[in-house]
Amino acid sequence: MDARDLHRQAIVIDGHSDILNLLADRRLHLREHPDVPLPEAWPSQLFSPPTTALTTPYQLSPYTSWFQCLGQYDIPCFQAGGLTAQVMAIYVDDAYLAAPLERALAMAAAFHREIEENPDTLLFATTAADIRRAKASAKTALLLSFEGGEPLGRNLVLLDVFYRLGLRMISLTHSRRNALADGTQMQITTGGLTHLGRELIVRMNELGMVIDLAHLSDTGIWEILELSRDPVLLTHTNIRQGISGYRAGLTDKHPQYGLSKLEAIAAKGGAVGVIFWGQPDIETIVDEIDAIIQHVGDDHVMLGSDFYGLEQAPRGLEHIGKLPALTEALSQRGYSDTTIMKILGENMLRVFEAVLR
Repeated sequence: MDARDLHRQAIVIDGHSDILNLLADRRLHLREHPDVPLPEAWPSQLFSPPTTALTTPYQLSPYTSWFQCLGQYDIPCFQAGGLTAQVMAIYVDDAYLAAPLERALAMAAAFHREIEENPDTLLFATTAADIRRAKASAKTALLLSFEGGEPLGRNLVLLDVFYRLGLRMISLTHSRRNALADGTQMQITTGGLTHLGRELIVRMNELGMVIDLAHLSDTGIWEILELSRDPVLLTHTNIRQGISGYRAGLTDKHPQYGLSKLEAIAAKGGAVGVIFWGQPDIETIVDEIDAIIQHVGDDHVMLGSDFYGLEQAPRGLEHIGKLPALTEALSQRGYSDTTIMKILGENMLRVFEAVLR
């Protein structure tokens, strides 16, 4: 099948976006595609360097700190990219850690406000059936996730509250240690899940919520793989090369289990999302997809873009609206239509069907 026709027919799901920060700050309405200047045309000398959290080893330029993922996720991009569903993450930046619950609620409100203001193009999704309904009606389904459990504090009752607001996926940490677990990016020796974190996993299984292993320490990943009865996702990462702040070593064998983390995720029926951020070009993204398929087969790879500014966007895939170019590259690489459909969305949809209810 022609790559353009294949992309139009496919269910296309992206596993991670940080656009809710900009929506909560009212710097964007999804119906608009903003005109973002190129890095070389922006007067960075007029802006102070960003304050970098001690928990993150990577540095963000003033340009990236200001624009974030502006212009990379919006309704015009969703439509141009043929996107069936987009996962949107609630991530509480360091500046809001004094009141993480309030910030998370503001982001959830922004999420629902955009859907309510754009009923002709957006659809609120909490199940796999909602995603299929979005495809049938030529809309983009939006799913709500947490990237870091700081909004819950030490009160797991709030998990049920956010579930009622539509939360259906959680990665326990991002960068820093919290009351649930250790993140992968701390510049200290990391541990795994706390007792509260283990209680959270049990409750997520009971509610039917997807567990995301992104940014979690290695010990925490293995603990969740043992504890969870459901398939899990690792929504955005790299396999072949080390991108600062993202995980390498997914194919290394564990001395006790005799499996790599990638094999263990696959054995539970889960999938791993290939990150776009920090990749030089589309061909490198396809190389990452190749590496996962060579290790565990084509049932366990998906898309996890995590765009965060034009400075480190891959050439030819600078925003989510250019996803058809990835389908073309996969086709040229020789992948079958069936495998490409799995990569674009069917693998993630399978996990949603197994977990969400």
